[in-house]
Amino acid sequence: MTPRERVLTALRRGQPDRVPWMENDIEEALQVQIMGKADFTPAELCEKLGLSAFGAHYPMGTVADGQGLVTKETYKESYYYPNKLTFDFFPPWIAKMGKDPETGRTYIEKGLLVSDESLVLFDEFLPDPHHPARYERVAEWIKTYRKDFAVFARIRLGAASTIESMGLDEFSYAQVDNPDLIYKVHQRFSEWSAQVVDHLNEMDIDFLWANDDLAGNHGPFMSPKVFRELMLPNMKIVADRIKKPWIFHSDGNLFPIMEDLLSLGMTAVHPIQPCAMDIGRMKKEYGKRVCIVGNIDLDYTLPLGTEEEVDAEVKNRIQTAGPGGGYIISSANSLTDYCKLENVLAMSKAIKKYGKYPLEG
Repeated sequence: MTPRERVLTALRRGQPDRVPWMENDIEEALQVQIMGKADFTPAELCEKLGLSAFGAHYPMGTVADGQGLVTKETYKESYYYPNKLTFDFFPPWIAKMGKDPETGRTYIEKGLLVSDESLVLFDEFLPDPHHPARYERVAEWIKTYRKDFAVFARIRLGAASTIESMGLDEFSYAQVDNPDLIYKVHQRFSEWSAQVVDHLNEMDIDFLWANDDLAGNHGPFMSPKVFRELMLPNMKIVADRIKKPWIFHSDGNLFPIMEDLLSLGMTAVHPIQPCAMDIGRMKKEYGKRVCIVGNIDLDYTLPLGTEEEVDAEVKNRIQTAGPGGGYIISSANSLTDYCKLENVLAMSKAIKKYGKYPLEG
């Protein structure tokens, strides 16, 4: 099988010849460490590690700033005409952004969508979802770099954009004080993403990866009732428009809302964060309904553990979630620049060692 065929087979909950490996994101500084240079193609990165798919963003000469650094004055132009190779189709955070002077990481200082009056900011921030330039450029990149790998684009269903652009405190209070504001904000983000999805459906993209963090380690940021009434209907606006396989991503414990989530019809769920969700339970209860993606620990194993611990964890996850297929191995979020390079390489080696079907043991 080609890497692309492995991914598409696993997403259909089938059993490929090997357990595929793909990452929602690999931070650009780590990409450069892996490759030993800053100028390379996504396919070359896949070949180096043994990945089966690429998407997200790649430095192509210099390490780029992330989504959070742009402002409402610059975002639209950078969205239409990206100066970096990117497969991301995210709306901007409608928020005041900050930057850590020591690490260079960006963060949200304050969400700006805090009242009905603030909704006018959508017109200032959101780019035109029908502008052809971004799609034309991505289509050319796919044609140039695809080779035998699966290609994905990243989107949002609107939940993360709502929470981050309101701010978690404001979002929490509004669940009681002003639920209509949450609904309006979410609806606007979702309608924008749905229009983007219409264009992605027509492109030579294999699957979509929807990134919408909804939960912490102990459970969702809202009750199942609030999720069902305020969030799910607007997420469905986007989900109903997707005509390709797609993965839903959220960190944290999703078990309390899993049945509601699955009503969206996603093909796979990622990343099954080890400190929040048990992958054995996920495989047993939901493995016949969705493909499972993820679960290699990002809290300890990849950034702090030994190569031997990485090897053991990869073996355990494949033996737990791999039988029968329907499993794609991945980190429990993304490969961050604080992961040890030697551990990332150990993960690559272990997947090749233990991931061939029929599985060992």
